[in-house]
Amino acid sequence: MCTVLLRFDPAATFPVLLAAVRDEYLARPWEPPAEHWPGFWGGRDSTGGGTWLAVDPAAPAVTALLNGFPPLPPLGDRPTRGALPLTPLPQDLSGFDAFHLVRATPAEVTVLSWNGTDLTTHTLPPGDHVIVNQGVDVNDFAPLHAAATPPLAPDTPTREAWGDWVPLLAGGTFTGAAPRTLLVRHEVDGLEYGSGSASLVALGRDTVRYDFATTPGPSATWTRIPVPQTR
Repeated sequence: MCTVLLRFDPAATFPVLLAAVRDEYLARPWEPPAEHWPGFWGGRDSTGGGTWLAVDPAAPAVTALLNGFPPLPPLGDRPTRGALPLTPLPQDLSGFDAFHLVRATPAEVTVLSWNGTDLTTHTLPPGDHVIVNQGVDVNDFAPLHAAATPPLAPDTPTREAWGDWVPLLAGGTFTGAAPRTLLVRHEVDGLEYGSGSASLVALGRDTVRYDFATTPGPSATWTRIPVPQTR
C-alpha cells in the first residue's frame, strides 16, 4: 500500500476515517477482503500470504502497511511485511525491509516507521493526516481537507454513505516533499505497476464500516465488506 489519508476526531461518532490506495505490480495475485485470518478482515496477498490492510472489528481497529522509502538494497530473502498488520510487532526487525505501519483505534492513531536500522513511533494528533512511502505528513493533499465528514448512515450504498470521501479516491495530486498523483500506473522493468485497489474504513466505538474497490478511479465499483459489528 502506498497512500493512507486519515481523519482523526476523537469526539466524533466515527473517530477514525481512513482512505487507502494500494500500489503494487498489477499481475501480483491477491484475494478480495474477507476473514482470511481469525478475527481479521482484509485483502490477502496470494504470494506472501499477508495483507496490506487489516480490520479487527472486535477491537475495533484498523492497521495499514506502506513500504518505506527509499527501498533497502537486496540482501537475500527477507520476511514478508504483509504479516505485520496481523501480529504484534516483532522485537527484532533487522530482517525486514523499510515500512510504515498505521495503527488506528477510536482512541489513538500511531504510525510505526522502520528504516532498516531504527524504529520510530509517531502518535498522530486530531486532524487530517497523509501517510505515504516517504513518511507522515511530508506531503499535503488538498482534497482531504475539503472533504466533508460523511454521514455514514448504516446499510446505505458506499457512495451515499461516504459522500465526499469516494471522489477523494478518484484522483488528485499531492504537494510537498514528493509531489505525485494519488493514482499511479507505469511500467517497471517490463511489468505494469499501479493503483490496484482502494479501501475506506470508518471506526466507531462499537461499529466498523469497511468498503472496498478494485481499479480505483472515477468509475470504481465499490462493495461494502460485511464485517461483524460488536454492538
